[in-house]
Amino acid sequence: MRISTRHHQTKATVLVACLAVLSPSYGSAQALSKPAAPTQSLPPELTPEGILTDMVSQSIAEQAGLPDLAATSPAKAVSTPPPIPVPVKALEPVMKEVLEKDVLDLADLLAGRWDNELQTFFEPELNVPVPLRHERLHAVVKPIDAPEFGSVSFYVEYRKGGEAGPVVRQRIWTLSVDQELRAVRLAAFAPKEGKPLEGAWRQIEGVEGLKPDQLKKDSFTPVAGCDIIWRRRGEGFSGATRPATCKLVTNADKRVLNVSEQHDLSANVWEVRDVGVDERGVRVFGGSDLLPTRLKRAASFTCWASVAKGVELATVRDLVVHDQGGMASAEFVGGSPAKLRLRLRNVEWPIGQNRPSLTLYLLVDGDDRAEGYAWGEPMANRLALDLGGTQVSCTRDPRALWR
Repeated sequence: MRISTRHHQTKATVLVACLAVLSPSYGSAQALSKPAAPTQSLPPELTPEGILTDMVSQSIAEQAGLPDLAATSPAKAVSTPPPIPVPVKALEPVMKEVLEKDVLDLADLLAGRWDNELQTFFEPELNVPVPLRHERLHAVVKPIDAPEFGSVSFYVEYRKGGEAGPVVRQRIWTLSVDQELRAVRLAAFAPKEGKPLEGAWRQIEGVEGLKPDQLKKDSFTPVAGCDIIWRRRGEGFSGATRPATCKLVTNADKRVLNVSEQHDLSANVWEVRDVGVDERGVRVFGGSDLLPTRLKRAASFTCWASVAKGVELATVRDLVVHDQGGMASAEFVGGSPAKLRLRLRNVEWPIGQNRPSLTLYLLVDGDDRAEGYAWGEPMANRLALDLGGTQVSCTRDPRALWR
């Protein structure tokens, strides 16, 4: 330790003397043979504690390149200057236009209905270990008019087990240009009361779906730290949360999880890889050994079905079904069969030489085995079948997407 002033040399001498007096062994014989000297108090700056404090402060100051603290008045505290904010460099006009277009293109890709039924259907056949199999999810990303949130906003609803399953997540998403990161930022808001919003994205007779007065910002909680930063990649976009910023609390045991998400989005495929680790480092979900959830864009169809009813036919129309494992049911009073179900699947085979096919399955009553099926090209506009007098016809219908 360097002591640069004569004042500190004097203090060092005094310190040695004081330490000698305080030592239990130094000069013990003299202490026993001589009478004790009268006690004399030292000024604070000459006590061992005061000298050590002053020496340490001086050393720290010299290492930091600060002035000699010995000359500093004790009444004045040395304060750290406030950090100088780093200005965000303004976007060049052309770059701003590029990112604004990215916002609109990303919005077009996200909007729609998504399902990973094909992934979950083939995992048992591919002998994927049970712990690594995926749960089926159906996601709705519906563009909405929500001025309080932003000009590009969505209502998002995830259902477990398919479009008729229970709701497991609801969000409002907004897209905006992130000037600092030069990317597109997706911010999320969770409803404080989600039940009234369940299924409100549907447009059915007499109902227009979500309205702006249902979407007040004070009825939602920002999902802080979990924004997704998107950048264009090829014909699509890739997005991810920022490192170590997204923390969520589990509903069951209220554990705090560090969550990370990675997204790859193209015209018809949306892959999501997420990992949740608790504060002890225990993985709760996701991981590198688990393939990403592979959601496919769902296309909507409207169908009609007819069955024999004596010498006549009983017909049910306006059945809506999507092509990612979507299901529709029809009942026929007095008909044979009395009830049937339709399933539509745009199949891409993970193994073998079979060509991708749009396939329509006919299931009767409560039996999960198909009584019959028909198939065509993946982009076929219409599929139909006739099985023992039972007829079904399905036509591609984009207008039915939100039904």
